[in-house]
Amino acid sequence: MSLATFAAASPPPAYARLRRWIDALDGVLVAIGSTMLFALMCLVVADVSRRYLFNAPIAWSYEVINNYLLPGLFFFAVSHTLKAHSHVAVDIVHNYVSPRVRYAFEAIGTVLALPAFALCTWVAAGHTWTEFETAAVSTTGLPVPSWTASIAFPIGFGVLTLRLALNAAGYVGTLVTGRAFRELPPISGTEGGPE
Repeated sequence: MSLATFAAASPPPAYARLRRWIDALDGVLVAIGSTMLFALMCLVVADVSRRYLFNAPIAWSYEVINNYLLPGLFFFAVSHTLKAHSHVAVDIVHNYVSPRVRYAFEAIGTVLALPAFALCTWVAAGHTWTEFETAAVSTTGLPVPSWTASIAFPIGFGVLTLRLALNAAGYVGTLVTGRAFRELPPISGTEGGPE
């Protein structure tokens, strides 16, 4: 089966609808993450300015940056990063195999990653729920409930798990039916753009 055969067909309506829903969820999380990045930049500038100009740093900036902003930035963008094919990938062999074999590689990798990240979601959600139920308070110096710092983990892992399930269904569906449910990631060096 050629690459053109895979690329010509469109995914089934249910798959396309699910992909739009996960993409919308990704969009919301990326917007929140972008807002967190802006807040981080403002907080760092304010903290450094106060530290060097007035010798009065913001006492809580370290805790907010390390416990809220950085985890939120990372975990709220992780699924979108997978969607954009921006994670580190080793694709040396992909240059020498057919598109069908590449779909098989992607399907195997995604199917193997899916239960691992589903477990991460489950464990992170359980930990966050326990912190919520016990009304645990953060020990970092900020008197806030500790679940507010750990909520980014199950959200990020959960949306990544949904994205992996969608990708797995797309790669396997493409292999089984010959219809392109999910496009292949680009091979390094073939993405295009300015030279």
